[in-house]
Amino acid sequence: MVNKKISGKEVRTRLVVIILALIFWLVVKMNKQYDYAVNIPLHIINTNQVMCLKYPIPAKVRVEFTGRGIDLLRLSLYDTYYEVDISDVGKNMVLDFSQHPEYVKIPDELKVSVRSILRPHQINFELDECRSKYVPVQFSPQIRTVAGFTLVDVIPTPDSILVNGPASFVDTLHTLHLIEKDYQEVDKPFREILPIRKYTEFHCEYHPEKVEVFFDVQRLAEKEIRDVPVNIINVPKTLEVVPLPSLVRLYVKGGEKVLADATAKDFQVEIDFSRDWHPGTTRVKAHIKTDLKVMYMESYPAEFELIVQKKKRRK
Repeated sequence: MVNKKISGKEVRTRLVVIILALIFWLVVKMNKQYDYAVNIPLHIINTNQVMCLKYPIPAKVRVEFTGRGIDLLRLSLYDTYYEVDISDVGKNMVLDFSQHPEYVKIPDELKVSVRSILRPHQINFELDECRSKYVPVQFSPQIRTVAGFTLVDVIPTPDSILVNGPASFVDTLHTLHLIEKDYQEVDKPFREILPIRKYTEFHCEYHPEKVEVFFDVQRLAEKEIRDVPVNIINVPKTLEVVPLPSLVRLYVKGGEKVLADATAKDFQVEIDFSRDWHPGTTRVKAHIKTDLKVMYMESYPAEFELIVQKKKRRK
């Protein structure tokens, strides 16, 4: 048996023949006629500024095309879509997609035609009066800080979202929520961009769709605030009420940056006379109020004696 060695020239020749055969085969195949089903975008035209879609509609239409293989292969590279104009629709319009292949917009460069509309078969385009309003954002994150730190505040930017949609829904919308996440072992402030939670049962547009959230994490601190006045509210005009003592100390816990500049003017200690006092009462509790973001507040003393007497008439 004789072994023949194949030269490099023969290998190259064979490869060229195979490649040319493949190219010839591919050219023949690409010029044949085929049927091909593909999903294309559904575009809605609405020049009516008063009415808008009430419910979501499918984003895609499945269309069967016929044409040369090369043109069908190029379909995904061109802007082909199914277009529906609802500008002149009143309250609703039922459209049978299969009856309107002319709504498929095909670029002139592609020599293909629509064979059939596979799905959806029918859509009810229901419209409602358009409404736009800003809706505040709410966010309640699950965040666990490292010992010795505390979450002072959660600040979204922007703090409200412009919602455009059907009046029957937008008029009832009072808050929007962000997609929630859990955060563990946090020991410093940080920012994160979070998407809003959209209502999928109605057709709405949200601007913007994402919000930057600042998580104000600070080292936990304590501070004593002295000489905070005690105020008595809702006192009848015929009575004069004096609290004992009239000044108190407050023990406050919160973020170190918040407490650094806190003074007595940032706190209100109040006793609601009409609610908390009645004849025979010896001591009452006060309520502490502040606009500062703090964790805990306590007054010393916690209870107060009230001297109640009738006002003297002026002569």
